This record gives sequence, C-alpha cells and structure tokens, in this order.
Amino acid sequence: MEFLIIVCSATLQDEIDRLFERLAVTGYTHIPQATGRGNGGGTRLNDEVWPGQNSMYMIAVSPNQAKEIKAWVHDYREGSLREGLKLFALPMSEVI
Repeated sequence: MEFLIIVCSATLQDEIDRLFERLAVTGYTHIPQATGRGNGGGTRLNDEVWPGQNSMYMIAVSPNQAKEIKAWVHDYREGSLREGLKLFALPMSEVI
C-alpha cells in the first residue's frame, strides 16, 4: 500500500471526488479548509491579504490505485489551465 497526501485548490474537490469514485477509493480523510504556502500554488490563508484555501486528502491505497492517481495528477499538472495541485507519496508499512 501507499500513503498519498493530495493538497489542492478547494475548487478541485468535485474532480477529486470523481477520481476516487472511478478508482473505488472508499476510505480517505478530507480536510476541506487547509491553508498554507507552497511553490507554485502561492500563499492561501483564506483572509483579506491571502485569499483562497486548499483542500487536503490523505489516503491509503493499493499500488494500482496509487499509480492511477499519480498519473491523473501528472496529467492535470501538465495542462495549460489548472489550479494548484500537489501529491506527496509515502511508502506505508503498517496500518494499526
């Protein structure tokens, strides 16, 4: 299994939900109002100075699901019109 963390513009929530549905990802944690700063996405603190917010998803998935999600993120990031989207992949040795 792999542990994936996806940080994206909150506007991508519907697309992420459709991706998870298509890949039968049934368990995940969604943090809908994540704020922060990063390369490429700028600063989003959901205030007057730094408007906007991100969503964060944490999921444990099979290698095949991880491969499909990574490919989707890669393809999305290659597009010309896009919102901020990052994926962090970590090996997962155990779930207790």
